[in-house]
Amino acid sequence: MQACEESLTLEEKLIQQILEARRQAMDEARPDAVAAVHATGHATARERLTSLLDADSFIEYGVLAGGTSNVEDPAVADGLVAGTGLISGKPVAAASYDSSVLHGTQSERNQRKLGRLIYLSKTHRWPFVCFVDGDGARPGDPLPGPPIVIAPRGRWDLYDGLAELSGWSPTIAIVSGRALDGHAGIAMLSDFVVATRNSKLGSWETLEPVSGDAYGDAGRKPTVRSVEDYERTGNIDLIVEDEAAAIKAVQQYLTYYLRDLTDFEPAPNHDEIASIIPENRRRPYDMRKVITSFADADSVMELAVGWGRSMLTALARLGGRSVGIFANQPKSPLAGAIDSDAADKASRFIELCDAYEFPLISFIDNPGYMVGPQAERDGIARHHARPLAALHHRSVPLCSVQIRKAYGLGPYAMSGYGSSRVVPELRLAWPSVESGGMSLEGAAYLVKRKEIQAAKNEAEALAIRNAYADQMRDYTSGLRAGQSFMFDDIVDPVETRQRIIAMLERLPRSLGPRKKHPIDPR
Repeated sequence: MQACEESLTLEEKLIQQILEARRQAMDEARPDAVAAVHATGHATARERLTSLLDADSFIEYGVLAGGTSNVEDPAVADGLVAGTGLISGKPVAAASYDSSVLHGTQSERNQRKLGRLIYLSKTHRWPFVCFVDGDGARPGDPLPGPPIVIAPRGRWDLYDGLAELSGWSPTIAIVSGRALDGHAGIAMLSDFVVATRNSKLGSWETLEPVSGDAYGDAGRKPTVRSVEDYERTGNIDLIVEDEAAAIKAVQQYLTYYLRDLTDFEPAPNHDEIASIIPENRRRPYDMRKVITSFADADSVMELAVGWGRSMLTALARLGGRSVGIFANQPKSPLAGAIDSDAADKASRFIELCDAYEFPLISFIDNPGYMVGPQAERDGIARHHARPLAALHHRSVPLCSVQIRKAYGLGPYAMSGYGSSRVVPELRLAWPSVESGGMSLEGAAYLVKRKEIQAAKNEAEALAIRNAYADQMRDYTSGLRAGQSFMFDDIVDPVETRQRIIAMLERLPRSLGPRKKHPIDPR
């Protein structure tokens, strides 16, 4: 064997050395490490990327990188598998931290890998996907030696690079273990964050290395919160059960950006959409049922379910076209009223859809903005303006559908001002529509105040109030709303889908050569 090695030329020896180093970086050469990862219920970094990307499409960057420049260094790929691949035949940049290598920590070297991918994403407008499990910055990470040539990095580093990509190409973070410090930072700078139910995010209380285990947890206490807590504050867009579901969700999310479909079907109950709305106008209903009945079959992906629950936001398809839908939720605790969280949720979603050229569709059944002492403490005076501004600056098409009530500033938060820089391309309403500067019952107490105060008893006062409200409702609903040109048309609910499809066919999607704006960070 030794004689055989001695017969090799120097170049052949170098090639053999490189091939062996590359082989050592693969899962097959690390059975113990792979078994340890599998024992935690997770896939390895390479298995994750294999599941995410189209078969045999991965081109790796930095497979030979190590924690040091020592050729015997055991930190394969320096704890980060990174490269480019295809999803549904379209290019993406993708990376996964490797928890089996130095706890998936971040180093100057593996950060440069991500800088390379961000450069490619910025240059070619490719989506960027990262599995962000890891323990943050690597304690004791040695500084790089003086470079003989310029270090191979991108134009941007990691965090400023993610900010640069915001609004230009989709950025996606997947949390399926523990994301601490800088790893959580990647997630918070990403457009879309999906997390498995048992994962955690947080930070270390101290960054001091531990004697005898420079990369371990002993002696350091992480402060973490559950993903449900992060979802309630708008920091996580989707919670799923396991890594397989997370990967499937990312693939679905990206298909909205990457391509429209020619093969689609309406929802099975699309012709029954009107039956979702109760005849009793005071009874709530689930707006999710309206959205799923309206959109293409099995095409709705709701985002941020646990945050701002009076507002629904979802990506979907309509006639095969990718669209963004935001809607009031009458079945929420606030009956669809817009509080600070709902305003922020709508605003950020409008910005996301505008940046990536998804036409917007809004469904309106809204008693207005939340008012009162608690709403003021929550900052409604500041937050209420955000969806108004986002709609004012949008350039993607907007079609609005008012189903029942719209009072005060509420309808403007859902469709923009009538005299704004831009107005909806199509403003529709259903026959059950009613509109006003405030709730009609509330208006009765102002207009009919003397009569109500003079009433002999509570029943008579309510009768006066209700008679006025019914009279005003008749003025602003059904046929009268169409006759006064409050809307472009009053339609049979079952017509809504096809009417908006026809409008969007006249408004093709076009990703422009320049970024419109970033998406507001979390």
